[in-house]
Amino acid sequence: MFKFIMRLLKFLGEYSHRVKLAFVLSFFENMLKFVPIFVAWYLFTNILSNTATLNDAWISGVAISASLLIRCLLQRGFLRLQGTSGVEFTARERIAIGDRFKRFPMSFFNEGNLGNVTSVVTVDMTFIEETGISALHKVVNGLIAILFGSVILVVIDWRIGLVSIATFAASQLVFQWFQKLGKEQSKIRQRQQASLVAAVVEYIRGLPIIKSFNMAGDKAKTVKDAIEKTRYHAINFEEKAVPPLSLYMDCFAIGTALTVLLVTSFGFYGSMELSVMLMFLIFIFYIYAPVKALGVQSAIMRVMEAAMDRYEALQKVPIIDEKGQDIKLNRFDIEFKDVTFSYEKTETLKDISFKVPEKSMTALVGASGSGKTTIANLIMRFWDVQHGEVLVGGVNVKQMTCDSLLKNVSVVFQKVYLFNDTVLNNIKFGKPDATFDEVVEAAKKARCHEFITLLPDGYDTMVGEGGSTLSGGEKQRISIARAILKDAPIILLDEATASVDPDNEKHIQMAISELVKNKTLVVIAHRLSTIRSADQILVIDEGRLIQKGTHAELMEQDGQYRHLWEKRMTARGWRITSEDEK
Repeated sequence: MFKFIMRLLKFLGEYSHRVKLAFVLSFFENMLKFVPIFVAWYLFTNILSNTATLNDAWISGVAISASLLIRCLLQRGFLRLQGTSGVEFTARERIAIGDRFKRFPMSFFNEGNLGNVTSVVTVDMTFIEETGISALHKVVNGLIAILFGSVILVVIDWRIGLVSIATFAASQLVFQWFQKLGKEQSKIRQRQQASLVAAVVEYIRGLPIIKSFNMAGDKAKTVKDAIEKTRYHAINFEEKAVPPLSLYMDCFAIGTALTVLLVTSFGFYGSMELSVMLMFLIFIFYIYAPVKALGVQSAIMRVMEAAMDRYEALQKVPIIDEKGQDIKLNRFDIEFKDVTFSYEKTETLKDISFKVPEKSMTALVGASGSGKTTIANLIMRFWDVQHGEVLVGGVNVKQMTCDSLLKNVSVVFQKVYLFNDTVLNNIKFGKPDATFDEVVEAAKKARCHEFITLLPDGYDTMVGEGGSTLSGGEKQRISIARAILKDAPIILLDEATASVDPDNEKHIQMAISELVKNKTLVVIAHRLSTIRSADQILVIDEGRLIQKGTHAELMEQDGQYRHLWEKRMTARGWRITSEDEK
Protein backbone atom coordinates (compact mmCIF):
# COMPACT_ATOMS: atom_id res chain seq x y z
CA MET A 1 0.00 0.00 0.00
CA PHE A 2 2.87 2.37 0.81
CA LYS A 3 4.39 1.56 -2.58
CA PHE A 4 1.12 2.45 -4.28
CA ILE A 5 0.80 5.75 -2.40
CA MET A 6 4.34 6.73 -3.47
CA ARG A 7 3.52 5.78 -7.05
CA LEU A 8 0.36 7.86 -6.94
CA LEU A 9 2.24 10.89 -5.63
CA LYS A 10 4.71 10.56 -8.49
CA PHE A 11 1.80 10.13 -10.91
CA LEU A 12 0.20 13.38 -9.69
CA GLY A 13 3.36 15.36 -10.39
CA GLU A 14 3.03 19.03 -9.45
CA TYR A 15 -0.25 18.35 -7.63
CA SER A 16 1.39 15.88 -5.22
CA HIS A 17 2.33 18.62 -2.72
CA ARG A 18 -1.38 19.34 -2.19
CA VAL A 19 -2.07 15.67 -1.54
CA LYS A 20 0.88 15.48 0.87
CA LEU A 21 -0.54 18.45 2.77
CA ALA A 22 -3.92 16.69 2.76
CA PHE A 23 -2.21 13.65 4.34
CA VAL A 24 -0.86 15.86 7.15
CA LEU A 25 -4.27 17.41 7.81
CA SER A 26 -5.88 13.97 7.67
CA PHE A 27 -3.34 12.68 10.21
CA PHE A 28 -4.20 15.38 12.75
CA GLU A 29 -7.91 15.00 12.08
CA ASN A 30 -7.58 11.28 12.74
CA MET A 31 -5.68 11.87 15.97
CA LEU A 32 -8.38 14.23 17.23
CA LYS A 33 -10.90 11.38 16.99
CA PHE A 34 -9.34 9.99 20.16
CA VAL A 35 -9.97 13.15 22.19
CA PRO A 36 -13.50 12.17 23.34
CA ILE A 37 -12.19 8.77 24.44
CA PHE A 38 -9.42 10.23 26.58
CA VAL A 39 -11.84 12.83 27.96
CA ALA A 40 -14.17 9.98 28.93
CA TRP A 41 -11.22 8.22 30.61
CA TYR A 42 -10.46 11.42 32.54
CA LEU A 43 -14.08 11.71 33.70
CA PHE A 44 -14.36 8.02 34.59
CA THR A 45 -11.21 8.29 36.71
CA ASN A 46 -12.48 11.35 38.61
CA ILE A 47 -16.01 10.01 39.03
CA LEU A 48 -14.84 6.63 40.35
CA SER A 49 -12.43 8.34 42.76
CA ASN A 50 -15.19 10.75 43.91
CA THR A 51 -13.09 13.78 42.89
CA ALA A 52 -15.21 14.93 39.93
CA THR A 53 -16.34 18.58 39.95
CA LEU A 54 -18.48 20.81 37.75
CA ASN A 55 -15.26 22.32 36.48
CA ASP A 56 -14.22 18.87 35.14
CA ALA A 57 -17.46 18.71 33.17
CA TRP A 58 -16.83 22.17 31.68
CA ILE A 59 -13.25 21.28 30.75
CA SER A 60 -14.41 18.03 29.16
CA GLY A 61 -17.18 19.72 27.20
CA VAL A 62 -14.87 22.46 25.91
CA ALA A 63 -12.20 19.89 24.94
CA ILE A 64 -14.67 17.73 23.00
CA SER A 65 -16.31 20.75 21.34
CA ALA A 66 -12.94 22.22 20.36
CA SER A 67 -11.75 18.89 18.94
CA LEU A 68 -14.93 18.54 16.86
CA LEU A 69 -14.59 22.09 15.53
CA ILE A 70 -10.93 21.60 14.64
CA ARG A 71 -11.75 18.25 13.04
CA CYS A 72 -14.40 19.90 10.85
CA LEU A 73 -11.90 22.52 9.69
CA LEU A 74 -9.20 19.94 9.06
CA GLN A 75 -11.61 17.67 7.22
CA ARG A 76 -12.79 20.53 5.04
CA GLY A 77 -9.16 21.36 4.30
CA PHE A 78 -7.94 17.92 3.29
CA LEU A 79 -11.07 17.05 1.31
CA ARG A 80 -10.75 20.31 -0.59
CA LEU A 81 -7.07 19.72 -1.28
CA GLN A 82 -7.66 16.16 -2.46
CA GLY A 83 -10.76 17.01 -4.47
CA THR A 84 -9.32 19.99 -6.32
CA SER A 85 -6.08 18.09 -6.97
CA GLY A 86 -8.04 15.26 -8.60
CA VAL A 87 -10.19 17.56 -10.73
CA GLU A 88 -7.33 19.77 -11.90
CA PHE A 89 -4.97 16.85 -12.49
CA THR A 90 -7.43 14.87 -14.61
CA ALA A 91 -8.43 18.01 -16.56
CA ARG A 92 -4.78 18.64 -17.37
CA GLU A 93 -4.13 15.01 -18.31
CA ARG A 94 -7.20 14.78 -20.56
CA ILE A 95 -5.98 17.82 -22.49
CA ALA A 96 -2.42 16.44 -22.58
CA ILE A 97 -3.48 13.02 -23.86
CA GLY A 98 -5.76 14.68 -26.41
CA ASP A 99 -2.78 16.65 -27.68
CA ARG A 100 -0.75 13.45 -27.72
CA PHE A 101 -3.42 11.60 -29.75
CA LYS A 102 -2.88 13.86 -32.74
CA ARG A 103 0.79 12.93 -32.69
CA PHE A 104 0.15 9.17 -32.63
CA PRO A 105 0.61 7.28 -35.90
CA MET A 106 -2.84 6.65 -37.36
CA SER A 107 -2.08 2.92 -37.26
CA PHE A 108 -2.58 3.10 -33.49
CA PHE A 109 -6.27 3.87 -34.01
CA ASN A 110 -6.63 0.97 -36.49
CA GLU A 111 -5.43 -1.77 -34.16
CA GLY A 112 -8.54 -2.29 -32.05
CA ASN A 113 -7.52 0.43 -29.60
CA LEU A 114 -10.68 2.53 -29.83
CA GLY A 115 -12.38 0.92 -26.84
CA ASN A 116 -9.20 1.07 -24.78
CA VAL A 117 -8.59 4.76 -25.59
CA THR A 118 -12.22 5.68 -24.87
CA SER A 119 -12.13 3.84 -21.54
CA VAL A 120 -8.90 5.56 -20.46
CA VAL A 121 -10.14 9.09 -21.20
CA THR A 122 -13.65 8.60 -19.84
CA VAL A 123 -13.91 5.72 -17.35
CA ASP A 124 -10.36 5.55 -15.94
CA MET A 125 -9.74 9.28 -15.59
CA THR A 126 -13.21 9.79 -14.13
CA PHE A 127 -12.59 7.02 -11.59
CA ILE A 128 -9.28 8.59 -10.55
CA GLU A 129 -10.93 12.02 -10.31
CA GLU A 130 -14.12 11.11 -8.45
CA THR A 131 -13.28 8.00 -6.45
CA GLY A 132 -9.60 7.17 -6.31
CA ILE A 133 -7.99 10.34 -4.99
CA SER A 134 -10.93 11.13 -2.68
CA ALA A 135 -10.43 7.73 -1.00
CA LEU A 136 -6.81 8.41 -0.11
CA HIS A 137 -7.48 9.92 3.31
CA LYS A 138 -9.34 6.74 4.31
CA VAL A 139 -6.31 4.68 3.33
CA VAL A 140 -4.01 7.01 5.28
CA ASN A 141 -6.32 6.90 8.30
CA GLY A 142 -6.29 3.11 8.20
CA LEU A 143 -2.50 2.94 8.11
CA ILE A 144 -2.23 5.54 10.90
CA ALA A 145 -4.69 3.58 13.03
CA ILE A 146 -2.57 0.44 12.75
CA LEU A 147 0.59 2.24 13.84
CA PHE A 148 -0.60 4.64 16.52
CA GLY A 149 -3.43 2.46 17.78
CA SER A 150 -0.98 -0.32 18.59
CA VAL A 151 1.41 2.11 20.29
CA ILE A 152 -1.35 3.69 22.44
CA LEU A 153 -2.74 0.31 23.52
CA VAL A 154 0.71 -1.05 24.41
CA VAL A 155 1.52 2.07 26.47
CA ILE A 156 -1.76 1.88 28.39
CA ASP A 157 -1.79 -1.90 28.89
CA TRP A 158 0.74 -4.17 27.15
CA ARG A 159 -1.58 -7.19 27.39
CA ILE A 160 -4.34 -5.52 25.36
CA GLY A 161 -1.65 -4.03 23.12
CA LEU A 162 -0.43 -7.52 22.21
CA VAL A 163 -3.99 -8.56 21.36
CA SER A 164 -4.37 -5.58 19.03
CA ILE A 165 -0.97 -6.23 17.41
CA ALA A 166 -1.93 -9.87 16.82
CA THR A 167 -5.27 -8.73 15.36
CA PHE A 168 -3.55 -6.26 13.01
CA ALA A 169 -0.94 -8.85 11.99
CA ALA A 170 -3.59 -11.49 11.17
CA SER A 171 -5.69 -8.96 9.27
CA GLN A 172 -2.69 -7.86 7.20
CA LEU A 173 -1.94 -11.44 6.14
CA VAL A 174 -5.50 -11.73 4.86
CA PHE A 175 -5.21 -8.24 3.40
CA GLN A 176 -2.26 -9.33 1.23
CA TRP A 177 -4.41 -12.18 -0.12
CA PHE A 178 -7.15 -9.70 -0.93
CA GLN A 179 -4.63 -7.30 -2.51
CA LYS A 180 -3.29 -10.02 -4.83
CA LEU A 181 -6.80 -11.01 -5.89
CA GLY A 182 -7.78 -7.38 -6.47
CA LYS A 183 -4.73 -6.75 -8.63
CA GLU A 184 -5.50 -9.73 -10.86
CA GLN A 185 -9.21 -9.03 -11.16
CA SER A 186 -8.88 -5.27 -11.74
CA LYS A 187 -6.81 -5.90 -14.88
CA ILE A 188 -9.43 -8.33 -16.16
CA ARG A 189 -12.11 -5.77 -15.35
CA GLN A 190 -10.29 -3.04 -17.31
CA ARG A 191 -9.82 -5.25 -20.38
CA GLN A 192 -13.45 -6.33 -20.39
CA GLN A 193 -14.60 -2.75 -19.92
CA ALA A 194 -12.57 -1.69 -22.97
CA SER A 195 -14.13 -4.52 -24.99
CA LEU A 196 -17.60 -3.43 -23.92
CA VAL A 197 -16.98 0.20 -24.86
CA ALA A 198 -15.56 -0.83 -28.24
CA ALA A 199 -18.56 -3.06 -28.97
CA VAL A 200 -21.07 -0.34 -28.04
CA VAL A 201 -19.23 2.37 -30.04
CA GLU A 202 -19.00 0.10 -33.10
CA TYR A 203 -22.69 -0.77 -32.85
CA ILE A 204 -23.80 2.86 -32.57
CA ARG A 205 -21.52 4.06 -35.38
CA GLY A 206 -22.69 1.28 -37.68
CA LEU A 207 -26.38 1.50 -36.77
CA PRO A 208 -27.56 2.96 -40.13
CA ILE A 209 -25.87 0.09 -42.01
CA ILE A 210 -27.11 -2.49 -39.51
CA LYS A 211 -30.70 -1.26 -39.85
CA SER A 212 -30.57 -0.97 -43.64
CA PHE A 213 -29.54 -4.64 -43.92
CA ASN A 214 -32.00 -5.72 -41.22
CA MET A 215 -29.21 -7.12 -39.06
CA ALA A 216 -29.97 -5.26 -35.84
CA GLY A 217 -30.51 -8.49 -33.91
CA ASP A 218 -27.33 -10.12 -35.21
CA LYS A 219 -25.09 -7.16 -34.41
CA ALA A 220 -26.86 -6.55 -31.11
CA LYS A 221 -25.70 -10.04 -30.13
CA THR A 222 -22.10 -8.74 -30.17
CA VAL A 223 -23.01 -6.00 -27.69
CA LYS A 224 -25.11 -8.44 -25.65
CA ASP A 225 -22.19 -10.87 -25.46
CA ALA A 226 -19.87 -8.06 -24.31
CA ILE A 227 -22.40 -7.05 -21.63
CA GLU A 228 -22.79 -10.67 -20.53
CA LYS A 229 -19.01 -11.10 -20.25
CA THR A 230 -18.79 -7.88 -18.21
CA ARG A 231 -21.55 -9.15 -15.92
CA TYR A 232 -19.84 -12.54 -15.59
CA HIS A 233 -16.47 -11.00 -14.65
CA ALA A 234 -18.14 -8.63 -12.15
CA ILE A 235 -19.98 -11.50 -10.42
CA ASN A 236 -16.89 -13.70 -10.58
CA PHE A 237 -14.86 -10.99 -8.85
CA GLU A 238 -17.48 -10.59 -6.13
CA GLU A 239 -17.56 -14.35 -5.55
CA LYS A 240 -13.78 -14.52 -5.27
CA ALA A 241 -13.59 -11.40 -3.09
CA VAL A 242 -16.16 -12.50 -0.50
CA PRO A 243 -13.98 -15.12 1.31
CA PRO A 244 -10.89 -12.92 1.92
CA LEU A 245 -12.98 -9.83 2.69
CA SER A 246 -15.17 -11.76 5.13
CA LEU A 247 -12.11 -13.26 6.81
CA TYR A 248 -10.55 -9.79 6.98
CA MET A 249 -13.60 -8.47 8.82
CA ASP A 250 -13.68 -11.57 11.03
CA CYS A 251 -10.17 -10.77 12.28
CA PHE A 252 -11.46 -7.51 13.80
CA ALA A 253 -14.61 -9.13 15.14
CA ILE A 254 -12.49 -11.74 16.92
CA GLY A 255 -10.01 -9.09 18.08
CA THR A 256 -12.84 -6.92 19.44
CA ALA A 257 -14.53 -9.86 21.21
CA LEU A 258 -11.24 -11.02 22.72
CA THR A 259 -10.41 -7.48 23.91
CA VAL A 260 -13.84 -7.07 25.55
CA LEU A 261 -13.47 -10.45 27.24
CA LEU A 262 -9.98 -9.69 28.56
CA VAL A 263 -10.60 -6.14 29.79
CA THR A 264 -13.77 -7.16 31.65
CA SER A 265 -11.90 -10.09 33.18
CA PHE A 266 -8.95 -7.86 34.16
CA GLY A 267 -11.35 -5.32 35.61
CA PHE A 268 -13.33 -7.96 37.51
CA TYR A 269 -10.22 -9.55 39.03
CA GLY A 270 -8.68 -6.17 39.85
CA SER A 271 -5.66 -6.28 37.54
CA MET A 272 -6.99 -3.27 35.61
CA GLU A 273 -8.46 -0.07 36.94
CA LEU A 274 -12.18 0.28 36.32
CA SER A 275 -11.73 3.63 34.50
CA VAL A 276 -9.17 2.04 32.15
CA MET A 277 -11.51 -0.87 31.53
CA LEU A 278 -14.35 1.48 30.59
CA MET A 279 -12.02 3.48 28.33
CA PHE A 280 -10.89 0.29 26.54
CA LEU A 281 -14.51 -0.81 25.99
CA ILE A 282 -15.10 2.43 24.11
CA PHE A 283 -11.68 2.73 22.47
CA ILE A 284 -11.67 -0.75 20.92
CA PHE A 285 -14.66 0.06 18.71
CA TYR A 286 -12.95 3.23 17.45
CA ILE A 287 -9.50 1.89 16.71
CA TYR A 288 -10.53 -0.91 14.34
CA ALA A 289 -13.05 1.12 12.30
CA PRO A 290 -10.56 2.85 9.92
CA VAL A 291 -8.57 -0.36 9.49
CA LYS A 292 -11.72 -2.27 8.58
CA ALA A 293 -12.49 0.42 6.00
CA LEU A 294 -9.03 -0.16 4.56
CA GLY A 295 -10.24 -3.50 3.17
CA VAL A 296 -12.96 -1.82 1.12
CA GLN A 297 -10.62 0.95 0.00
CA SER A 298 -8.12 -1.65 -1.12
CA ALA A 299 -10.45 -2.71 -3.94
CA ILE A 300 -10.70 0.92 -5.02
CA MET A 301 -6.92 1.28 -4.93
CA ARG A 302 -6.46 -1.82 -7.09
CA VAL A 303 -8.89 -0.52 -9.71
CA MET A 304 -7.13 2.84 -9.57
CA GLU A 305 -3.76 1.11 -10.00
CA ALA A 306 -5.05 -0.72 -13.08
CA ALA A 307 -6.37 2.60 -14.43
CA MET A 308 -2.95 4.16 -13.89
CA ASP A 309 -1.28 1.20 -15.63
CA ARG A 310 -3.49 1.62 -18.68
CA TYR A 311 -3.05 5.40 -18.75
CA GLU A 312 0.73 5.16 -18.42
CA ALA A 313 0.80 2.54 -21.20
CA LEU A 314 -1.00 5.07 -23.40
CA GLN A 315 1.63 7.66 -22.55
CA LYS A 316 4.36 5.26 -23.66
CA VAL A 317 2.96 4.90 -27.19
CA PRO A 318 5.69 6.40 -29.42
CA ILE A 319 4.65 9.72 -30.95
CA ILE A 320 5.31 10.12 -34.64
CA ASP A 321 7.15 13.46 -34.37
CA GLU A 322 9.19 12.79 -31.23
CA LYS A 323 12.39 13.95 -32.95
CA GLY A 324 10.70 16.61 -35.06
CA GLN A 325 11.55 20.31 -34.99
CA ASP A 326 9.42 23.41 -35.46
CA ILE A 327 10.45 24.44 -38.96
CA LYS A 328 9.10 27.46 -40.82
CA LEU A 329 8.81 26.69 -44.53
CA ASN A 330 9.80 29.23 -47.16
CA ARG A 331 8.22 27.41 -50.08
CA PHE A 332 5.37 24.94 -50.47
CA ASP A 333 6.17 22.41 -53.17
CA ILE A 334 5.78 18.67 -52.50
CA GLU A 335 8.06 15.84 -53.57
CA PHE A 336 7.99 12.05 -53.19
CA LYS A 337 11.40 10.39 -53.59
CA ASP A 338 11.40 6.61 -54.12
CA VAL A 339 8.59 6.17 -51.58
CA THR A 340 7.58 2.66 -50.54
CA PHE A 341 4.92 2.25 -47.88
CA SER A 342 2.80 -0.53 -46.39
CA TYR A 343 0.12 -0.40 -43.71
CA GLU A 344 0.92 -3.92 -42.61
CA LYS A 345 2.68 -6.54 -44.76
CA THR A 346 1.26 -5.74 -48.19
CA GLU A 347 2.94 -2.82 -49.95
CA THR A 348 0.45 -0.04 -50.73
CA LEU A 349 2.91 2.27 -52.52
CA LYS A 350 5.88 0.91 -54.46
CA ASP A 351 8.88 3.08 -55.27
CA ILE A 352 6.86 6.21 -56.20
CA SER A 353 8.57 9.47 -57.18
CA PHE A 354 6.99 12.74 -58.35
CA LYS A 355 7.03 16.50 -57.74
CA VAL A 356 4.15 18.90 -57.11
CA PRO A 357 5.39 22.41 -57.95
CA GLU A 358 4.35 25.30 -55.70
CA LYS A 359 1.04 26.96 -56.62
CA SER A 360 0.14 24.23 -59.11
CA MET A 361 -2.67 21.67 -59.34
CA THR A 362 -1.86 17.96 -59.30
CA ALA A 363 -4.59 15.33 -59.64
CA LEU A 364 -4.32 11.74 -58.40
CA VAL A 365 -6.26 9.28 -60.55
CA GLY A 366 -6.74 5.53 -60.21
CA ALA A 367 -9.04 2.74 -59.19
CA SER A 368 -10.23 2.37 -55.60
CA GLY A 369 -7.45 0.97 -53.45
CA SER A 370 -4.70 2.06 -55.83
CA GLY A 371 -3.00 4.27 -53.20
CA LYS A 372 -4.36 7.79 -53.88
CA THR A 373 -5.57 8.45 -50.34
CA THR A 374 -2.37 6.94 -48.94
CA ILE A 375 -0.35 9.58 -50.82
CA ALA A 376 -2.46 12.35 -49.21
CA ASN A 377 -2.04 10.72 -45.78
CA LEU A 378 1.73 10.59 -46.17
CA ILE A 379 1.86 14.27 -47.12
CA MET A 380 0.08 15.03 -43.82
CA ARG A 381 2.33 12.53 -42.04
CA PHE A 382 -0.51 10.45 -40.67
CA TRP A 383 1.96 7.60 -41.23
CA ASP A 384 5.68 7.51 -41.94
CA VAL A 385 7.13 5.86 -45.02
CA GLN A 386 9.25 2.73 -44.67
CA HIS A 387 11.54 3.69 -47.55
CA GLY A 388 12.19 6.93 -49.40
CA GLU A 389 11.35 10.51 -48.50
CA VAL A 390 8.33 12.81 -48.49
CA LEU A 391 9.45 16.42 -48.80
CA VAL A 392 7.35 19.55 -48.23
CA GLY A 393 9.07 22.82 -49.07
CA GLY A 394 12.29 20.85 -49.54
CA VAL A 395 12.18 19.53 -45.95
CA ASN A 396 11.69 15.86 -45.07
CA VAL A 397 8.41 15.66 -43.11
CA LYS A 398 10.14 13.35 -40.60
CA GLN A 399 12.27 16.33 -39.52
CA MET A 400 9.19 18.42 -38.66
CA THR A 401 6.74 18.41 -35.79
CA CYS A 402 3.17 17.58 -36.77
CA ASP A 403 2.05 21.10 -35.81
CA SER A 404 4.68 22.87 -37.93
CA LEU A 405 3.75 20.67 -40.90
CA LEU A 406 -0.02 20.68 -40.63
CA LYS A 407 -0.34 24.44 -40.08
CA ASN A 408 0.63 24.68 -43.76
CA VAL A 409 -1.99 22.17 -44.93
CA SER A 410 -5.78 22.37 -45.29
CA VAL A 411 -7.80 19.28 -46.11
CA VAL A 412 -11.30 18.98 -47.51
CA PHE A 413 -12.47 15.41 -47.17
CA GLN A 414 -15.21 13.80 -49.21
CA LYS A 415 -16.78 12.58 -45.99
CA VAL A 416 -17.10 15.65 -43.76
CA TYR A 417 -17.16 15.52 -39.97
CA LEU A 418 -18.54 18.47 -37.99
CA PHE A 419 -18.30 18.68 -34.22
CA ASN A 420 -21.31 18.85 -31.92
CA ASP A 421 -20.97 22.61 -31.59
CA THR A 422 -22.18 25.81 -33.23
CA VAL A 423 -21.72 26.58 -36.91
CA LEU A 424 -19.47 29.47 -35.83
CA ASN A 425 -17.12 27.26 -33.82
CA ASN A 426 -17.01 24.60 -36.52
CA ILE A 427 -15.80 27.19 -39.02
CA LYS A 428 -13.41 28.75 -36.47
CA PHE A 429 -11.83 25.31 -36.12
CA GLY A 430 -9.67 26.45 -39.04
CA LYS A 431 -8.52 29.54 -37.10
CA PRO A 432 -9.57 29.61 -33.41
CA ASP A 433 -8.69 33.29 -32.91
CA ALA A 434 -10.65 34.49 -35.97
CA THR A 435 -13.09 37.38 -35.55
CA PHE A 436 -16.76 37.02 -36.40
CA ASP A 437 -16.28 39.19 -39.49
CA GLU A 438 -13.50 36.89 -40.72
CA VAL A 439 -15.77 33.87 -40.23
CA VAL A 440 -18.58 35.53 -42.19
CA GLU A 441 -16.18 36.48 -44.99
CA ALA A 442 -14.97 32.86 -45.23
CA ALA A 443 -18.57 31.60 -45.20
CA LYS A 444 -19.47 33.95 -48.05
CA LYS A 445 -16.55 32.71 -50.12
CA ALA A 446 -17.61 29.12 -49.38
CA ARG A 447 -21.17 29.94 -50.52
CA CYS A 448 -22.66 28.91 -47.16
CA HIS A 449 -23.42 32.30 -45.55
CA GLU A 450 -26.91 32.42 -47.07
CA PHE A 451 -28.15 29.08 -45.70
CA ILE A 452 -26.46 29.69 -42.34
CA THR A 453 -28.44 32.92 -41.82
CA LEU A 454 -31.64 30.92 -42.40
CA LEU A 455 -30.84 28.48 -39.57
CA PRO A 456 -32.80 28.96 -36.28
CA ASP A 457 -29.90 30.68 -34.48
CA GLY A 458 -27.77 31.61 -37.46
CA TYR A 459 -24.08 31.12 -36.77
CA ASP A 460 -24.91 30.07 -33.19
CA THR A 461 -26.99 27.09 -34.33
CA MET A 462 -25.84 23.75 -32.93
CA VAL A 463 -25.18 21.30 -35.77
CA GLY A 464 -25.41 18.06 -33.79
CA GLU A 465 -22.82 15.30 -33.60
CA GLY A 466 -21.14 14.86 -36.98
CA GLY A 467 -23.27 17.71 -38.36
CA SER A 468 -26.38 15.52 -38.24
CA THR A 469 -28.79 18.48 -38.61
CA LEU A 470 -27.31 19.59 -41.95
CA SER A 471 -27.36 18.10 -45.43
CA GLY A 472 -24.27 16.62 -47.03
CA GLY A 473 -23.79 19.63 -49.30
CA GLU A 474 -24.20 22.09 -46.41
CA LYS A 475 -21.63 20.23 -44.32
CA GLN A 476 -19.26 20.19 -47.26
CA ARG A 477 -19.48 23.95 -47.73
CA ILE A 478 -18.89 24.57 -44.00
CA SER A 479 -15.78 22.37 -44.19
CA ILE A 480 -14.57 24.46 -47.15
CA ALA A 481 -15.29 27.65 -45.19
CA ARG A 482 -13.03 26.55 -42.35
CA ALA A 483 -10.33 25.62 -44.88
CA ILE A 484 -10.64 29.09 -46.45
CA LEU A 485 -10.40 30.65 -42.99
CA LYS A 486 -7.23 28.66 -42.21
CA ASP A 487 -5.72 29.98 -45.47
CA ALA A 488 -3.01 27.31 -45.62
CA PRO A 489 -0.67 27.35 -48.63
CA ILE A 490 -1.21 23.62 -49.37
CA ILE A 491 -4.67 22.19 -50.10
CA LEU A 492 -5.47 18.47 -50.17
CA LEU A 493 -8.85 17.88 -51.78
CA ASP A 494 -10.63 14.54 -51.72
CA GLU A 495 -12.97 15.63 -54.47
CA ALA A 496 -15.82 17.18 -52.59
CA THR A 497 -18.46 16.99 -55.32
CA ALA A 498 -18.31 13.22 -55.81
CA SER A 499 -21.46 12.43 -53.83
CA VAL A 500 -23.64 15.57 -53.86
CA ASP A 501 -26.59 16.67 -55.93
CA PRO A 502 -26.12 19.01 -58.94
CA ASP A 503 -27.36 22.11 -57.10
CA ASN A 504 -24.90 21.64 -54.23
CA GLU A 505 -22.18 20.68 -56.70
CA LYS A 506 -22.47 24.10 -58.36
CA HIS A 507 -22.07 25.92 -55.01
CA ILE A 508 -19.24 23.66 -53.90
CA GLN A 509 -17.31 24.12 -57.13
CA MET A 510 -17.58 27.89 -56.71
CA ALA A 511 -16.40 27.57 -53.10
CA ILE A 512 -13.44 25.41 -54.11
CA SER A 513 -12.45 27.99 -56.70
CA GLU A 514 -12.13 30.53 -53.87
CA LEU A 515 -10.24 28.04 -51.69
CA VAL A 516 -7.49 27.06 -54.14
CA LYS A 517 -6.43 30.47 -55.45
CA ASN A 518 -2.62 30.69 -55.44
CA LYS A 519 -2.31 27.41 -53.51
CA THR A 520 -0.41 24.18 -54.00
CA LEU A 521 -3.31 21.85 -54.75
CA VAL A 522 -3.41 18.03 -54.67
CA VAL A 523 -6.76 16.56 -55.76
CA ILE A 524 -7.90 12.97 -55.36
CA ALA A 525 -10.04 12.81 -58.48
CA HIS A 526 -13.29 10.84 -58.71
CA ARG A 527 -14.83 12.76 -61.61
CA LEU A 528 -12.24 13.08 -64.35
CA SER A 529 -14.09 15.99 -65.93
CA THR A 530 -13.12 18.19 -62.96
CA ILE A 531 -9.36 17.79 -63.48
CA ARG A 532 -8.99 18.55 -67.17
CA SER A 533 -7.24 21.81 -66.31
CA ALA A 534 -4.78 20.23 -63.84
CA ASP A 535 -1.11 21.12 -64.34
CA GLN A 536 -0.30 17.43 -64.04
CA ILE A 537 -2.24 14.20 -63.59
CA LEU A 538 -0.68 11.22 -61.82
CA VAL A 539 -2.20 7.83 -62.64
CA ILE A 540 -1.74 5.34 -59.78
CA ASP A 541 -2.29 1.62 -60.25
CA GLU A 542 -1.71 -0.96 -57.50
CA GLY A 543 0.63 1.40 -55.67
CA ARG A 544 2.74 2.36 -58.67
CA LEU A 545 2.91 5.58 -60.68
CA ILE A 546 2.22 4.36 -64.23
CA GLN A 547 1.42 7.61 -66.08
CA LYS A 548 2.10 11.31 -65.61
CA GLY A 549 1.16 14.34 -67.71
CA THR A 550 -1.59 16.82 -68.58
CA HIS A 551 -5.04 15.72 -69.71
CA ALA A 552 -4.16 16.37 -73.35
CA GLU A 553 -0.86 14.49 -73.11
CA LEU A 554 -2.43 11.48 -71.43
CA MET A 555 -5.31 11.33 -73.90
CA GLU A 556 -2.76 10.94 -76.71
CA GLN A 557 -1.35 7.83 -75.03
CA ASP A 558 -2.95 4.42 -75.18
CA GLY A 559 -2.84 4.04 -71.43
CA GLN A 560 -5.00 3.60 -68.37
CA TYR A 561 -5.99 7.27 -68.15
CA ARG A 562 -7.55 7.28 -71.62
CA HIS A 563 -9.33 4.02 -70.85
CA LEU A 564 -10.70 5.50 -67.59
CA TRP A 565 -11.82 8.61 -69.46
CA GLU A 566 -13.62 6.57 -72.13
CA LYS A 567 -15.34 4.45 -69.47
CA ARG A 568 -16.42 7.61 -67.65
CA MET A 569 -17.87 9.09 -70.83
CA THR A 570 -19.74 5.85 -71.50
CA ALA A 571 -21.06 5.78 -67.94
CA ARG A 572 -22.40 9.34 -68.25
CA GLY A 573 -24.91 8.09 -70.84
CA TRP A 574 -26.06 5.19 -68.67
CA ARG A 575 -29.69 5.10 -67.56
CA ILE A 576 -32.21 2.62 -66.22
CA THR A 577 -34.57 1.36 -68.92
CA SER A 578 -37.98 -0.23 -68.59
CA GLU A 579 -38.90 -3.57 -70.12
CA ASP A 580 -40.80 -1.79 -72.93
CA GLU A 581 -37.72 0.23 -73.92
CA LYS A 582 -35.53 -2.81 -74.45
